Amino acid sequence: MKPILTAFVDQEGKASLNDQIDKAIKMELDHLCLRAWNGQPLIELSEGELKKILLDTKGSRVKIAFIDANINPYDPYDDRKHAKALDEYKYMLKVADRLKATYVLMRLPIINNVIEEFDTLEKRIGDFVDAAMRAGQKFVIMPDQGIKSNTYAYLFKKMKSKHMAIAFDPVMVMMANESTTTAYRLLRNYIVVFFSHDANHQGQPELIGYGKSETLKLLKKLQRDRYDGFIVMDQHFHQTVFKQEDVKKGFFKKLFSNDQKKKENELRILSRLIFPDEETKNVTEDDILRHQIQLVRTLFKE
Repeated sequence: MKPILTAFVDQEGKASLNDQIDKAIKMELDHLCLRAWNGQPLIELSEGELKKILLDTKGSRVKIAFIDANINPYDPYDDRKHAKALDEYKYMLKVADRLKATYVLMRLPIINNVIEEFDTLEKRIGDFVDAAMRAGQKFVIMPDQGIKSNTYAYLFKKMKSKHMAIAFDPVMVMMANESTTTAYRLLRNYIVVFFSHDANHQGQPELIGYGKSETLKLLKKLQRDRYDGFIVMDQHFHQTVFKQEDVKKGFFKKLFSNDQKKKENELRILSRLIFPDEETKNVTEDDILRHQIQLVRTLFKE
């Protein structure tokens, strides 16, 4: 078994499903990730809209890898908020079943001290695990800023559930000032989704292997460990070098000009890295995504 490459390709939930499907087919991906439909949260969709997603993806021979529950972290000591989150998660499990998605990813409740709060967290998280089990799924944790890898590792070790797993994001780990290789070692037995992107220490996107999150090294470890879960290929250059800004006036126009020059320089660097033998060719977002997908496919010998 080899990993399955997938992506959101949705401009953070703003793109239409048809655009996502077209992009997936263009990149030769047969799995998509979903967090919205035409900009609308999945939890708000009608039965007819869910049926349309199913028909559109089936007609294009694209499967749904997983969906993001989009349930925000909440105070685990608030019974009302927990009941609401649990109800929403159970509904999203039904949505996943309707769309034939493999997983529903969800962020954990707010954690301040995992050891002191473990009894409460065990009960709260246990409710979600139980709901996932009843739906024939695993409870898959979407990583969130502010929670350290050893916190996740502690929960997995103490709860001892075969129905818990996690999505691993090396950039998020790096931005929390953690070692990504140490975090991988702690969590590798529980990883079912891996976000394959890279960034510098400021969180600005870089090509895989050119950033500081050791993503390339981690991909090689996944290959060594015969990883067969999902690899999410979204890159995030649309937030930086390809981001369109409104033209400013006066003082702000000068700042805009400086930012534009910086973007143009970054674009030239990316172009030379991806097209070293074509000096006049400018790279596009699609070129970058295709290049990164090919890198991972070559690594896993697809």
